[in-house]
Amino acid sequence: MKELLEIKGNELYLGGKPFYIASGDMHYFRFFRGGWERRLKLMKDFGLTCVQTYVPWNMHEPEKGEFHFEDNLDLAAFIRMAGDMGLKVLLRPSPYMCAEQDLGGLPYWLLKDRKIQIRCNEENYMRHVREYTERLAKEFVPLLSTNGGPIIAVAVENEYGSFGNDVSYIRAVADMLREFGVDVPMYTANGHEMKHLKWGSVPEIWTGIDVGTVPEGAKETLKEFQGDRPLMVCEQWGGRAQQWGGVFFRQTPAGAAANYKNSLDRGFMVNFYMFCGGTNFGFSSGANYGVFRKDAPYAKNRYVPFETSYDVDAPVSEEGRPTEKYYELKKVLCEKRGIPYERNEYEYISQAPCEITLTECGSFFDSVEDICAKKVFSPQTRTFEELSQAYGFVLYETFLEYTNEHIRALSIEGLRDRATVYLNGEYIGTAYRDREYDIRFTIPKEGAKLSILVENMGRINYGLFMTTEHKGITDCVHLDVIGSETGRKYHDFSLLMNWDIYSLPLKDISKVTYNGNVGENKPCFYRGTFKAEAGIDTFIKAENLEKGMIWINGFNLGRYWDIGPQERLYVPGELLKEENTIEIFELYGKENKAHIKFYKEHSLDNRTDNVEVIVEEQK
Repeated sequence: MKELLEIKGNELYLGGKPFYIASGDMHYFRFFRGGWERRLKLMKDFGLTCVQTYVPWNMHEPEKGEFHFEDNLDLAAFIRMAGDMGLKVLLRPSPYMCAEQDLGGLPYWLLKDRKIQIRCNEENYMRHVREYTERLAKEFVPLLSTNGGPIIAVAVENEYGSFGNDVSYIRAVADMLREFGVDVPMYTANGHEMKHLKWGSVPEIWTGIDVGTVPEGAKETLKEFQGDRPLMVCEQWGGRAQQWGGVFFRQTPAGAAANYKNSLDRGFMVNFYMFCGGTNFGFSSGANYGVFRKDAPYAKNRYVPFETSYDVDAPVSEEGRPTEKYYELKKVLCEKRGIPYERNEYEYISQAPCEITLTECGSFFDSVEDICAKKVFSPQTRTFEELSQAYGFVLYETFLEYTNEHIRALSIEGLRDRATVYLNGEYIGTAYRDREYDIRFTIPKEGAKLSILVENMGRINYGLFMTTEHKGITDCVHLDVIGSETGRKYHDFSLLMNWDIYSLPLKDISKVTYNGNVGENKPCFYRGTFKAEAGIDTFIKAENLEKGMIWINGFNLGRYWDIGPQERLYVPGELLKEENTIEIFELYGKENKAHIKFYKEHSLDNRTDNVEVIVEEQK
């Protein structure tokens, strides 16, 4: 049935009848397609009337002109399923989404062209936005409520007032959406202060706010900006995305319920961000420039990457289980809407615990020529973007001639983000972006090969630093001299040049050589098989490993890192068969075997304090 959402003063009407938005975020791209239905059912049973979702440009167009809308990225199928469940859809197709995703969901290839100025009304950027939006519109415009579908409103950009003040850009994106067929109401989401509203929206577009709970004065500020329109919290945070090395920021069920009640009592309709937690599979997680959620007072801002888990302490957990917070929040909504409260219990089944040992192993360096996407020679270092590489690793190698017996100290200028360093194949240290490190060595008389393996830990996804988030070694490498008598570092600004550079997105690791060769603190691969009950979830931990990636049946689950707080990776049941393969890339190999455990429960809270410096001690 075709119907239009109408804004009449403080009220909403859908198909001529009063309509109330009680909503929550669920991101289809953070789940396997087979996991959508049970999560949408939990949303419907909670009493929600809508589901809100972002649309990730970087996943739908990973390379310029290469579009993907299949399998877990089938946006239209997700929207139809939500509609079949009786849920309306608030769609956020804006070019930028944040969502703690790499570059906030913008595709990396925008950074390849230095002329492009992202997130503003600049012609080069807007040309790409237009071409993507035109293609994307074909997926969702037929599903607008005015065409008989469940989409009742469409967002324009996201939290733009926290990035810039080019309001002509907001109007340009809105005009573009209208041109491609969007005829339902549009809305923007911004912070609650007047600066955020004036910089991030325009009065003619319905505006909502993003908050933990509605603060004093926010209602009046919003009304001053947009006049007599419905009050909407586009994102009410019941938890926050977790960062590697920090304490998991959680909110008690009672605290979340009190915040929800406060927002409703102030007259706001509320969308939970997130309602369903999810997963940053593969290399998709982003990063922040700031501090840990529970950092020490006056801590310095620095680069802090987000975890693989996107559980975010949501009412429905990463694995799709309703939490106690779910039930406490449901009580508040039922009271608000005059609906009888029922506590429906849901059975969650996971695999029985088991252990396996992976005995197939092989050196990364023995396989690098076979698994690299490309190898280039360059007088100076090149970035990921210059190599047309989105994610993963890049290996930089050069030969150092002997000149004298001085101790050298390695300096990597513009390291983005983390590097393990080797001399003649032996590990000599780890360097990390914007942290101090001290990697020293002497060059033997026969000379030595210097190898620097750089990992992209996720592009910054929020704020001004997004504009320069190139990865790899963005500047140069040089060797300082350590005085033999003083021990002081004397800066030498001569460049190290003539690099062999290996592009390693690790999309295909089928050509790894498993020869049993694992050296102390050297990168390596492990491989094995295991049995499972098909279609049933589990949680995996590499017990004796430190940092790396895990693939199951060829699918990249994401990063593990022993600094926590995430100890285990969620393995969706949709990925598992009776017979399964597991492959691991580990940065600090020590043994010729990997000990793997599968658990029935998640583990996301193994830290009680924060790691101030995420650089391992010299091993």
